[in-house]
Amino acid sequence: MKKYMLILPLVFGLAACGTPSVEDLVDDPELLSEVLAECTEKLMKGEEVKTEECQNATEAQKQILNNVMKGLLGN
Repeated sequence: MKKYMLILPLVFGLAACGTPSVEDLVDDPELLSEVLAECTEKLMKGEEVKTEECQNATEAQKQILNNVMKGLLGN
């Protein structure tokens, strides 16, 4: 039983540390900025940037831009 008590917090901790969703990134501009910086750094190093995290950041940027444009145009 004690083994499970030691393992369970690790399992839940790892599950909580997943890739941020598009909604998470739209709601948290600081997190979006951090993820975009990481993706840019990977790109500059020649590493793979077609990860779920980078794709979510790109989609979040698009959504934010669309929201801004809708606000400016009054649509």
